[in-house]
Amino acid sequence: MYPVMLNLEGKKILIVGGGRIAKRKVNGLQGEGAYITVLAPEIDAEIASMNVECIPYPFTKQDISQYDIVFIATNDEVVNMQVMECVHDNQLINDCSNKSNSNFFNVASFKHDDMRIMISSDGASPEKSKVLKQKIKDLLK
Repeated sequence: MYPVMLNLEGKKILIVGGGRIAKRKVNGLQGEGAYITVLAPEIDAEIASMNVECIPYPFTKQDISQYDIVFIATNDEVVNMQVMECVHDNQLINDCSNKSNSNFFNVASFKHDDMRIMISSDGASPEKSKVLKQKIKDLLK
């Protein structure tokens, strides 16, 4: 994996799923200038109140080629596979439940003064990354 920072200004992002993980993704993407769409039959009320397009329907096999980045944030393996069958080679895909389906991973990150500090486990242990992130934040206080 090669670490990069992405300029998301004007990018179209699809998040399939409307629960806890989807909310975490939306929170991380807010303020980056991307157009965010959340697609799920049930969408968390907090997500619905954010500045995102909410489509309150189940995922069906459809053309999702207009999206630059797709996050699969459901706990339904059938839906996750349906999404994977629709993705295109030029899209960035993050399957939050199966890292082998992903071609990128998020990092645990935070800002300190004029620095952005990131920790990655290459998708192996997001929880461990979060713990280490907190330890580093505490050291920098």
